[in-house]
Amino acid sequence: MSANRSMLLIGVGTAGAQIARGVSRAYGEGLRYVIADTDASTGEGAGDFILLGGDRLSGRGSGGDVAMARLAAEDSVQALDSKIEGVRMAVVVTCLGGGTGGGATLEILNRLSSLGIPSIAFATLPFLFEGDERQRNARGVMSMIEDASGAAIFLPLDKLVSGEDVMESAMKRATDSVASGVTLFWRLVEKPGYLKLDADRLRHLISGAGRGRFAAVTAQGPDRAAQAVDMLIRSETLAIASAAPKAVLCGVLAGDDLRLSELGQIADGIQEAFGKQLSFALGTVNDEATFSGRIAVVVMIFEMDGRASSSADDAKAAGGHRHKRSKSVLGAGPSKRGRFNNAEPTTWRGEDLDVPTFIRRGINLDF
Repeated sequence: MSANRSMLLIGVGTAGAQIARGVSRAYGEGLRYVIADTDASTGEGAGDFILLGGDRLSGRGSGGDVAMARLAAEDSVQALDSKIEGVRMAVVVTCLGGGTGGGATLEILNRLSSLGIPSIAFATLPFLFEGDERQRNARGVMSMIEDASGAAIFLPLDKLVSGEDVMESAMKRATDSVASGVTLFWRLVEKPGYLKLDADRLRHLISGAGRGRFAAVTAQGPDRAAQAVDMLIRSETLAIASAAPKAVLCGVLAGDDLRLSELGQIADGIQEAFGKQLSFALGTVNDEATFSGRIAVVVMIFEMDGRASSSADDAKAAGGHRHKRSKSVLGAGPSKRGRFNNAEPTTWRGEDLDVPTFIRRGINLDF
């Protein structure tokens, strides 16, 4: 199998499918992707498509029911096995808050893990105006997605658009922004330059990395390196932090005019901004046809305690006490669930009921 077939892109749900197709269009020939959804109409015109829960839902979608979507995925997730021959790593794109994104994504990540395929998940979070229920649905599965994947990037849609955008254009812009960023990330891994960041190296870097932050910017002109660093420092998606960072992955995509001084300026600027003591990995892509005269910089920051529940993070932000969690050997998250490790979590409307209520609700308890 050729190098550019060693990774698989999986779009989950209607919005995840839109992102995956956007990545495919931007990347061009050679990208391998699969769409999985409970709604049969999503598969129209798709190449590889998996209908989740066909017997259970008859292709009509989950109706926003996270539990039903998860059951549908359980019914059908084995269909993924035939799509992953030769795959060494999977990138899963999804949108949380609705039914299929929240319910099916977890089952797909668990299936990949059971087959020994490392994964990285890019998941958008709902706009605030979409309401409390969708916000709760999203928060309820975040920690489980972190546990099921090697690394998880959560991107709030509100951070990807301007409040002045018209609704229709805002939705498209948010989806296109995620697709553009994932495309640059894909190019970085599949078309490495002089400093390689190939799939095998990435597998090692993201293993147990937990929650991460992500941004991708482009710049041109004589001061393009400085422009890129400035945009990254001001990026709202990199500013979202629930724990101290532990590692930075940086990719620079450029044409043949990329200078060593520019690489040094970018590396120094990012380390100065986000921590010089962090583990730092740098990769490049040399693609004159695509990046002539300009550069693109992709940054992923992984956190020390990335697998802590988002509800606990909300409690901390509200002034509550957050208990210290024991971490895995990699220092990337909490320990497993002891004798309940093999038991399925109890969920209702996207919330993990095994998490104490005061943590899920962000209630401050004074000790």
